[in-house]
Amino acid sequence: MKPDASTEVKVIQRSGISVRIRPTTKNGTTRFVLDYRVKGQRKLIWRSTMAKAKAEANKAIDAITEGQAEVLNLKSADAHAYTRARAALNGIEKGIDTVAEEYAEAYRLLAGRASILEACRDWLKRNAVELPKITVAAAVEQLKKHAETDGKSNDRQKQLAAALDAFAIAFNQEVQTLTPKMVADYLTALPFRERTKRNHRDTLGFFNRWLVMRGYLAKMTDWLDGVQTYTARKLGEIEILSAEEMRRLIAAADERILPLIVIGGFAGLRHAEIARLDWQDIDLEDGFIEVKAQHAKTDTRRIVPLKANLKAFLAPIAKKSGKIITVVNTTKQLLKAAADTGDVANEVEALEWKHNALRHTYISARVAECGDVPRVADEAGNSPQVIRTNYLKRMRPAAAAEWFAIAPPPKAML
Repeated sequence: MKPDASTEVKVIQRSGISVRIRPTTKNGTTRFVLDYRVKGQRKLIWRSTMAKAKAEANKAIDAITEGQAEVLNLKSADAHAYTRARAALNGIEKGIDTVAEEYAEAYRLLAGRASILEACRDWLKRNAVELPKITVAAAVEQLKKHAETDGKSNDRQKQLAAALDAFAIAFNQEVQTLTPKMVADYLTALPFRERTKRNHRDTLGFFNRWLVMRGYLAKMTDWLDGVQTYTARKLGEIEILSAEEMRRLIAAADERILPLIVIGGFAGLRHAEIARLDWQDIDLEDGFIEVKAQHAKTDTRRIVPLKANLKAFLAPIAKKSGKIITVVNTTKQLLKAAADTGDVANEVEALEWKHNALRHTYISARVAECGDVPRVADEAGNSPQVIRTNYLKRMRPAAAAEWFAIAPPPKAML
C-alpha cells in the first residue's frame, strides 16, 4: 500500500542545499513544517499547504545561495520589505544601513518642508551646469581687480585686501570645497575683538555673494549659514577728551593735520570722511559741511552744522578748492601730535592718543548741548541706537559748552 501523501516527508534540494518539508496534524488540522539549517542553527517555518511550503523552501534556498540568510530571521512582512529594499539598491554600491542613515538625516533636515526627491531635483536644477574651478587665492585676486575697476574707494579696497588676503593664505584650496564649519572655525581663531571679527565676517559674506554672482559657486551657497554673528557694539569704556586735552592737542598739531583734529572734534566726521573732503564741501558763509554720499561710510549724503569755533579754525586756512588733508599717513601725524604735547623740561607728560576720541567727544557734547539723539545721529551718520551704545558718554551741559568754546590759539591764526 502506498504511503499517505499527506504524511510523506518531502525534501527540496538544490545547489547543495536541502530543505525538509514535514506534515504535522494537530486537532484535525494538517500543516507543513519546513526544517533546515541556517548558519549552523535549525530553522522551522510553518505553512498551511504543501504548495506554500514548497514555494517557501525554494525562496529559502535562493536566499541562502545569494548570501542573504539574514532575511530568513525576519518576520514575513519585514522579510518582504528587506527584499524590496535590496532590489531598489541594485547597482548602488552602498549598504542598506548607510542608505537608511542618509535618508533619515535628510528627512530630519527638511523637517517636512519638502520631500527628499523635491530637494534633490531642486539641487540638480541649480547645479545643472558644471561650475568652473578656482582657488581661493585666485578668486581673491580677481575680486580685488574688480573692486579697483569698479571704482571702489581706496579704503574699501584696503578693507577687502586686509580680510581676504589672510583668508586666501588660510585656505589653499578651491572655493567650492569650503564649508560653513571651516569658515566658522577660521573666524573663531582670529585674534581680534568682536567688531573686527564682525567686519571680517561681513567681508567673507560679500566674497561669497561675489563668487555666486560670477558663477564660481552654486546659487544659494551660503558660507555663513549657522556661523556665529559678532556684535558691532564697542566693548569697554568709551573714551573722550577733556577741553584741556583738546587745547594741548591743537597747540601741538602740525598745520597739515590740524584740520582733521578740529573737524573731527567739532563736527564729528570720521577720519576717513575728513580725508576725502574738499574745501568746496565746506560752506563757511552758510555754516555747514556737506558729506557727499560717495565720501560717507554709509553711502548717504548728510549735512553737518559748522559750529562757530570750528569756523574760526577753518576760515584763516580755507581755499576755494582742493583736498583739505594732504598728508598720506594721518595716523602717524595724530600720534605725533599727541606725543608733542609733552614737555620734558617742565615735567609735563604727553597725552596718550585715544582711538576715535574726537568723534566720541563731539557726539557726547552735541547730545549734552541739544538733548536730541536722533538729530545728532543724523548729523553723525549713524542710527540713534548705535549712537547710544557705541559713542555716547554722559557729559554735563557746562562741559559741552566749554568744548564748543575752544578757540584757535594765537599761533593758529594767520
